[in-house]
Amino acid sequence: MDRRTVVAFVGEDPSASERVSRAVDAVWGGPRGPELRTFVPTDLDDDRDGEDPLNETCGVVITAAAATEDRVTERLAALPSNVPVIALVEDATTATVRSLLAAGVDDAVDADDWESDPDEIDASHPLAERLASRLDPDRVRLGNEDVARLSEVLLDAGTTLMSTRTDEVGTKIEWTMENVGEHAELDRIVCYREEDGQFVPAYGWCPDGSEPKPRPFEAFPDPEKLSTFGNVARGSVPAGNADGDGDAVRVAESPATVHVPLVVDWELSGIVAFESTDPRAWTDDEVDLYRTLGDLIAHTIARNDRRKALRRQAEQLEQFSAVVSHDLRNPLNVISGYLSLSEDELAPSRYDAMSGAVDRMETLIDDLLMLARRGETIGETEPVPIAAVAEEAWGSVRAPDATLTIAGEVGRVEADPGRLRQALENLFRNAIDHGGPEVSIEVGPITADGGVGGMYVADDGPGIPVELADTVFESGVSSADSSGIGLAIVDRIVDAHEWDIEARNDDGAVFELTFGADATRLASP
Repeated sequence: MDRRTVVAFVGEDPSASERVSRAVDAVWGGPRGPELRTFVPTDLDDDRDGEDPLNETCGVVITAAAATEDRVTERLAALPSNVPVIALVEDATTATVRSLLAAGVDDAVDADDWESDPDEIDASHPLAERLASRLDPDRVRLGNEDVARLSEVLLDAGTTLMSTRTDEVGTKIEWTMENVGEHAELDRIVCYREEDGQFVPAYGWCPDGSEPKPRPFEAFPDPEKLSTFGNVARGSVPAGNADGDGDAVRVAESPATVHVPLVVDWELSGIVAFESTDPRAWTDDEVDLYRTLGDLIAHTIARNDRRKALRRQAEQLEQFSAVVSHDLRNPLNVISGYLSLSEDELAPSRYDAMSGAVDRMETLIDDLLMLARRGETIGETEPVPIAAVAEEAWGSVRAPDATLTIAGEVGRVEADPGRLRQALENLFRNAIDHGGPEVSIEVGPITADGGVGGMYVADDGPGIPVELADTVFESGVSSADSSGIGLAIVDRIVDAHEWDIEARNDDGAVFELTFGADATRLASP
């Protein structure tokens, strides 16, 4: 890590350079003081292999003449906002002041305040006082190479966190924190999550063994800025004395910190704190990288929370499936058994109505179970003859007065035979439910590039109501006296095969099922 121990002088006046050197020695004299580096404006040209000569400085002193050169002002503009620029002004005219303001100068020292003899410059000299008040060479900051290495660490972390399994989330977040903390020479990183109005430590890297405690939101620095999703960077506050009712009270040194918000769905869900006990100067690039880590953590946590929610929903669906399978099928089987025993005692019209109701209940149960299944929408796939599967599906549909026609050669498709059959059964039942018991249904090919790219299922019923055109595949949507689950299941089966399905009207309802590119070649006759 680079320490900000360089004061830069930019100008072509040797006497001014000498006075700046004396002032630096007067303030920080000794081997641990900052080094003075002198540059003439041509040293700041752009052809220096992409390196900025002023990059490692804790402050810049510049002559008014140098501040008028474009090459100099460009370098000054590229400095971090916390690197002060002090100008040495010999002639404080309006034009000079304007040029200094345009160059982004933070302060100025009038040449009239200079001692004639550089040897007379001490800590009370105006230039020395200005340097002492503006510059802090002891603060640690990341240099360009450190920032580049940290950026690479976060790039690797992004790949790691994006592929994290649920049981790895905590381990990989803290592993990433450790890598970032060590590269940035931090002392601890803590991720707080909001729980019931408190921010509770959820993940952390604390090699000093400290145990962070829950904190109210107001205890964080600048909570108003955090609440609007802003980053908050604070330097360390030195230890000192504070007066309390006239008594001297020792105040412990507070660490330098960066706090970044965790934002999920435009809400503040947590805060990540980066802390250093060393005096620290945070650069904008460094803070941006910490925000990137916060965004990665927020994304990982949110994705894991969604995964847990989906798992809970799946478990609820499995419980629902068990209830449907046991608590509904058992009494239905009893009804079906007694109905079979009573067949000879009932009039055919009554028996057929009751038997149809039992069959309908069995179909509804099968549909509900299919909708509740988790991750098993399709099983093993194989080349399936579409016409044969359609005939099998038609054989399981009780509609003696309805007709099915296979129009043309529909070929084969790579599919789960059982699920494809169920999709066709549901389409056929949908046609009967809406078109009546004498409906005519046609299955035919959709050609694409000289081959079969899909198939259609059409009927001569009343078609799809205009108000349901955009929602026909949603669960519970139906214009007939049915559950509205059948087409939702068809949509799931089609989606699981990575196909597409669309519905339209053409003298009845038409459902067009388009296969994927690989399936299209297979479906060709």
